[in-house]
Amino acid sequence: MNKLGVAVIAGSIGVLALSACKQEAAAAPVDVRAAMQNGVNPATLAIWDVGNNAMNDDGGIDPAKMDEAKWTRLADAAGQLSAAAKGLGAGTSFIASNPDNAEVAEGEIAMAQVQAHLDANPDGFAEMARALAAHADKIAAAAKAKDAPAAGALVSQIDQVCESCHTAYWYPEQQ
Repeated sequence: MNKLGVAVIAGSIGVLALSACKQEAAAAPVDVRAAMQNGVNPATLAIWDVGNNAMNDDGGIDPAKMDEAKWTRLADAAGQLSAAAKGLGAGTSFIASNPDNAEVAEGEIAMAQVQAHLDANPDGFAEMARALAAHADKIAAAAKAKDAPAAGALVSQIDQVCESCHTAYWYPEQQ
């Protein structure tokens, strides 16, 4: 066998190994609590911070209270929320939390219960995450366009988007 043949075989083995690693990584369950704590929550709080501080009497965004930095912050936070939600939405299996992050405060639902809800309908969870990402993309687009009426309406709707998932996966017993 010549050097080219050896290189082709070695390269093929490398591609197969890389492909197997990617498949194994793709199959890893998504840690929902970590994704919420590290991605969804901070981005959502940043969106609300801009929206709440620029709120008009009708609950929308007052364009007079917005400047370039605030529009950029809103667009960036919405982009971060979209990325975090897309990461959740790409999952095919989920863990409510890693064991080292499973402690909850008194009165909060146990992560084992959340896990049971996730296991009962993982596709529904992924779909809700993708809906959150789509909503965040709309906020980012409205912010980039400096469209205060659209951005204000979308920011005020985040709570409903989040609550629909929380109701289904965190607190379905309270429905």
